[in-house]
Amino acid sequence: MHNRMTRIASLAAILFLLPLTNFPAAHAQVWDPGDPLPGDTGLPEDMGADDGYLTPPPPAAPAPATGAGEAAPPAAPETGPAAPATLSASEDPEDFLCSRAPVGKAVRVPPPFDRWLVLVCTQDGQALVPVMGEAWVAHGSADPVSIFALPPGGTPPSHGPGFDPRYDIRFLALTGGETKEERRERALHLLQLATKGSEEVPDYSEIWQLDALSNAGGARYNIFFYRNGERPSRIITCLDQCRQALHLDVLSGAQAREALDRAAAPR
Repeated sequence: MHNRMTRIASLAAILFLLPLTNFPAAHAQVWDPGDPLPGDTGLPEDMGADDGYLTPPPPAAPAPATGAGEAAPPAAPETGPAAPATLSASEDPEDFLCSRAPVGKAVRVPPPFDRWLVLVCTQDGQALVPVMGEAWVAHGSADPVSIFALPPGGTPPSHGPGFDPRYDIRFLALTGGETKEERRERALHLLQLATKGSEEVPDYSEIWQLDALSNAGGARYNIFFYRNGERPSRIITCLDQCRQALHLDVLSGAQAREALDRAAAPR
């Protein structure tokens, strides 16, 4: 188990060498920040809201009123998604896989997205990375990418006592589903815009959308997975209603190993 966990950490940690903002705009950004959406995309203001993919967590219910002299009932314990099997400090000393995260500070990746990506806890905050054996690279390049809870140019949450970036710069919610009908057509149109007509876009059999809400200023990602067969081959991850976006290729096998080796090589 220790060797396996070390290998996962070493592969995924490489991805953090190149956060979203480090790529040349020609390779990484579909549109520059703040630009209007190119053309008439037909995209709603929030790609996830109308299907209920992602809504902010509801506010805590107020405590019930108590009569004079009546003790207030004890507060209900904080609940959250079921935690993964806890790994010992010797197996995963940095808690890279978030298995020892405090209750409510590491959300579970829902299926089927849990077959394509992993939530990790790093000293730069939580991030989404591909499963072991795969790499996400900026389209047409070999530059590995990960998706941080703290977006490019984002404001980290305020640092209180005991602040730990592994758990306190985090995703508040991860939720999604398969796109259908008009939503699917819009997601295909988004991919066509990303390629700028430079290539023929396949007619993907399935397109899935994962919405991720960050506690860093309420940043909201819409992440689209395009797949034919079991695994996605393209991803578009959007911020700010897709005014900032990255078009990613999903590599596996030898191609993924080569991209990760190049990223780890001294510069």
